[in-house]
Amino acid sequence: MCTHLHGDHVGWNTRLDNGRWVPTFPKAKYLFADRELEFWTQKEKEDPTKAPWMTDSVLPIVAARRHEIVKSDHALSDLVKLIPTPGHTIDHFSVHVGKPGQDALITGDMIHSPIQARYPELVHFIDYDGKQGAQSRRKVFERFVDTSTLMCTAHFPSPSVGRMTRWGEGFKFVSM
Repeated sequence: MCTHLHGDHVGWNTRLDNGRWVPTFPKAKYLFADRELEFWTQKEKEDPTKAPWMTDSVLPIVAARRHEIVKSDHALSDLVKLIPTPGHTIDHFSVHVGKPGQDALITGDMIHSPIQARYPELVHFIDYDGKQGAQSRRKVFERFVDTSTLMCTAHFPSPSVGRMTRWGEGFKFVSM
């Protein structure tokens, strides 16, 4: 599952084999959000230098027909559901796994730093829509604050797994 299609989140989708990019896991299905794939495919068509990772890490998956295009609110099962968290990119999603009381949220790049828990309105310079990203963070934090849900973050320093607690008007990431 690719929470979004930035180079640091798709780079291991493929490997170079005899000068050709091929799926790293040839039997796997690679999940892409529809609007995300459409947006970055168009960017790559307009100017391949603006999204070089599409050429070597995403489009070879599509060419090999190993992709599955879904909506960013897709449910794979009762235990694996995508949660739309747009803002960092046009159709970013987070992944909610497990059942209540025994669950986790893989945040992708919905949050980049623990300071964004305290101040959800802080925007990362590379965000597609900072205001929308802030709304996504606040909505997710309100949903999972003071619960047992583990937050699995992508860019926090270690330990990068914890829970959200309330802290004034914001939230606090408490690492495990």
